[in-house]
Amino acid sequence: MNLSRQVSFLALAGSLLGGPHPAFAAAASNTLRTFFEAHCTKCHGEKKQKGDLRLDTVGAPTLIGDPGETWLSILDALESGDMPPKKESRPSAGNVRAAISIITDALTNSAPPRPLALRRLNRKEYEHTVQDLLGIDTPLKDLLPEDSSVQGFDKVTDGLSISAVLMERYLEAADTAFDSVIRRIKPLPAATRRAVVMEGKENIASVKGKKGGTIEAEGSFVKFTPGWPPVRLDPVHPIEDGLYRCRIAVWPHDPGGRTLSVAVYVGPLFGPGKRPFMGMFDITGTPQQPRIIEFTTHINDGHAIHLEPWVYPEHVTWRDKDKEKRPGVAVVWAETYGPLDQSFPSIAQKRLFGDPASITLEEGTPLWMRHRRGVKLHKVTSSKPKEDAARIIRALVPRAFRRPVKDAVADPFVALTLDRLAQGRSFEQAVRAGVSAVLCAPQFLLLNRKSKVDDYTLASRLSYFLWSSMPDEKLLELAAAGKLHDPKELTTQVNRMIRDPRIERFVESFTGQWLGLREIEFTTPDKKLYPEFDPMLQESMLRETRGFFRHLLIRDLSVSNFIDSDFAILNERLANHYDIPGVVGHENLRVTALPMDSIRGGVLAQGSLLKITANGTNTSPVLRGVWFLENIMGQSTPPPPPGTPAVEPDIRGTTTIREQLAKHSSDPSCARCHARIDPPGFALEGFDPIGGERTWYRALGKGKRVPEKAYTIGPEVDASGPDFADFREFRAQLLKDKERLARTIAEKLLVYGTGRPLTVADRSTAISVVESAKKHDLGLRSMIHAVVQSELFRTP
Repeated sequence: MNLSRQVSFLALAGSLLGGPHPAFAAAASNTLRTFFEAHCTKCHGEKKQKGDLRLDTVGAPTLIGDPGETWLSILDALESGDMPPKKESRPSAGNVRAAISIITDALTNSAPPRPLALRRLNRKEYEHTVQDLLGIDTPLKDLLPEDSSVQGFDKVTDGLSISAVLMERYLEAADTAFDSVIRRIKPLPAATRRAVVMEGKENIASVKGKKGGTIEAEGSFVKFTPGWPPVRLDPVHPIEDGLYRCRIAVWPHDPGGRTLSVAVYVGPLFGPGKRPFMGMFDITGTPQQPRIIEFTTHINDGHAIHLEPWVYPEHVTWRDKDKEKRPGVAVVWAETYGPLDQSFPSIAQKRLFGDPASITLEEGTPLWMRHRRGVKLHKVTSSKPKEDAARIIRALVPRAFRRPVKDAVADPFVALTLDRLAQGRSFEQAVRAGVSAVLCAPQFLLLNRKSKVDDYTLASRLSYFLWSSMPDEKLLELAAAGKLHDPKELTTQVNRMIRDPRIERFVESFTGQWLGLREIEFTTPDKKLYPEFDPMLQESMLRETRGFFRHLLIRDLSVSNFIDSDFAILNERLANHYDIPGVVGHENLRVTALPMDSIRGGVLAQGSLLKITANGTNTSPVLRGVWFLENIMGQSTPPPPPGTPAVEPDIRGTTTIREQLAKHSSDPSCARCHARIDPPGFALEGFDPIGGERTWYRALGKGKRVPEKAYTIGPEVDASGPDFADFREFRAQLLKDKERLARTIAEKLLVYGTGRPLTVADRSTAISVVESAKKHDLGLRSMIHAVVQSELFRTP
């Protein structure tokens, strides 16, 4: 709490302390009055009023009117230990807990009624829902604007408004989705397309011209770096859109004891456009028996398979030729087989339109294709257009609205569709209009619309909590039978949903927002200061943190592991980065027992979190401290006062960040907040911007130069705080109060799972979630069960 907010607190308390409140018990009032007299009135009492404030009378905390925000600040200050000041005599922990409990209870009793949890789908949920509803895989989220975040998540009602512009985007997305349902031309028969790489003229030219250092070895094309030229695989690229099984034969060329890897992407060969990441694959085998990389994905006509060698340690260049041969990835051949989906009409069309005899695919406009003759686009027609149109829309509405509906609810959508037919539109155009209207209807776009949480609402809350999409048939069957209000059935369903592959949506979304993993690409480490950073390391970092969270979830391990653990989820690239021996292979991450002397364990020592809390060049204890307080301790941090200059670390190595912050924090307007922010930030100074452990700063100024590096040895790192000597001691202190972290996670899960912002009135729910999970050692899955079973999850 900054000084101005503290002043407001004291002024408010002075006005409230004298007036009794009917809902405020006398015993509680006396306890709170005694607490303030013992620890506050020395400076804010009858004889002395710092800031012209008095605190010698006691009244009731309240959330009603303007005082509410100030009392929340009081509560935050007491919980964080910011009040009373550390230089004064400190109250016992029991007395502080009692004061916190009294204030919390009083604020809860004065809280206004909870607002409805009504909200719209965010853009990821919209994409998943439309895809699952229609049976398509077309990307849609990029057609919609970014969602706003409230309390750290883009699933909260206050951040998900609807505007006229957004409705236009929804119409565009619905139109795109409808187009994806219908297969316009009959697919080619599934066939294998194969390319022997060194038979390609572009690859032959690259080798002859020594472009990018490419060579030929054992009849294979050898590539050493991710740069130009690419490995040209033109003969295997599909000539029509579809789902294809891809196979690539590779082997390691002069690995020199390294494990070589290749990153595989699919997308346009030239120019802009997204190139989805297929995976990172280890290169094994021999020229005679190469490794066969295999994956299945959708590829558009003309799109290419891209191969990028990921070689670590650093790529060996011509300068090192006397020490070691240069390692590279040898590519022998590649092939694609498909399109795999041969259904015509498409499965998605049959799902939407049904498959009665009256529905047909009729040839229409001719389409020129260089590899096929006499091709015509197809359109959906009906010999019973009115009956079929009405049937299609009436069947779609309850599935889209995620519950049974009365005829009166579907009637407007049916009427719109039939009206288009009456105007002379084609059958397909009329159905398109009806489907688009359904996908833009409030019953589809909005969640938690009902004033009572029935079983269908619970089904949707479960599915959007754990799958970011609509309920599946099992949940809807249970809702129809009225069984989802049974706590045992809820437990069974949560366990089932966690075992489902769709749980990856929750893992990615929750960690991406709670821990900030979505921001990992926002900065690029300085190549001179951190030459060892590469894309393989960043990808490994992401997979480590997601894998760590997933492991705790599946095994129901204690959330205290987020603070410290005796294991990590590692591959060879990360293990080398963390100086942990015995891990071989980059492709797969695995649970790895940590050496007793390792500083790793928990999320605070994971490279992903250390990277997103740095700017790529240097670290800031302020950024890391704020991240820690808000995401681990659940404490809000007010913004700096207007006009406060930013603290820019000196990469020349002449002044340490601690010295700069000492000057910065001498300003009284900054000191109080920095007393909370800086200690955890300094504890993390033992890690550089890419998560490496360090004892000194890297610098670009004068000083002792590191052999074969562009940087010099800067000042020593001081990772100590007021009551800890280093990161290990800091982490050990956190474990003494692991329930604080558990409550933070409970609060985050409640916000994410219910889609509503939490208020002080909801703190009791978060505490009850923690108390329930304590029966299972604060297991992460147990906490999710407790959230689902909570009163808040069942509140409109």
